[in-house]
Amino acid sequence: MTAQPVLKTDLMQTQLVKPCLVSSELNRELTSELDKELSKELKKSTQSKFSKAAEHYNTHANVQKHAASDLFALIKPGFNKNKVCVDLGAGPLVNTHTLQSMFSSVVAIDLSLNMLQSSDLTTAKICADMDNLPLQANSVDVIYSNFAVQWSANFSALMQSLYSILKPGGQAYISTVVEGSLNEIKTAFAALDSNSHINTFNSELYINQSVQNTGFTINSAKKHIYTDEYTTPLKAIASIKAIGATTQNHTNTRQGLLTKSALKKVCSAYPLINNKACVSYHVVLLSLEKH
Repeated sequence: MTAQPVLKTDLMQTQLVKPCLVSSELNRELTSELDKELSKELKKSTQSKFSKAAEHYNTHANVQKHAASDLFALIKPGFNKNKVCVDLGAGPLVNTHTLQSMFSSVVAIDLSLNMLQSSDLTTAKICADMDNLPLQANSVDVIYSNFAVQWSANFSALMQSLYSILKPGGQAYISTVVEGSLNEIKTAFAALDSNSHINTFNSELYINQSVQNTGFTINSAKKHIYTDEYTTPLKAIASIKAIGATTQNHTNTRQGLLTKSALKKVCSAYPLINNKACVSYHVVLLSLEKH
């Protein structure tokens, strides 16, 4: 995918960004040609849906805000002022301002150009694919990524890339959605058909094994369950669309729009807790260090 740079010119004079924003050497030959084409289509779909959600993201991303707060709490206090931090999957820069108070330089990276442009915050911005990052090896002190890396086409390869980008002694603070998330929506749609209507997320075990295999020291790895409550099942289902998170990363998906009768059937099957329609996210929070 061709990345469109949103980039300060003075940043190009540093050793952080590669001369070419799309780095062919980072395109690993890990999948078949068919898988690559599927991945490209999913990337395009993800980019499009997050771009469309840019205007409403801050209003609806409640769970993301809670996870971001917990992730901030993991950041080591102290000598951070002279460090370069990358906000990976920065979206509309909701966390970048806080990172700017912690680090001397913050680079916001996101796949969606609309997301980056929706904020007038003054900081370096790069529109790029996290699976093809245009950053030099050993160039970054800290990587912060909240609710983003689950969209990677290959989490294990992404961890290798982040490890390479970090300087020795660098830290990575990452939250990622894992298996078990959106089970309420999955249950509701099971009343309609056997197709999948939600994303397939990596397991907690796979996340931990991938991180260990990369060589990171794991300072902390804990799973949290964050829950949003809605007054109706319809609002609960609409909530994941409002933040752009409806891209399905597999092929067993139902095609076409739901009819009114089908939607009514799904809403009737939605599991309620105290007359509330909940949407739960299982999230692993990681504090990692490169030695």
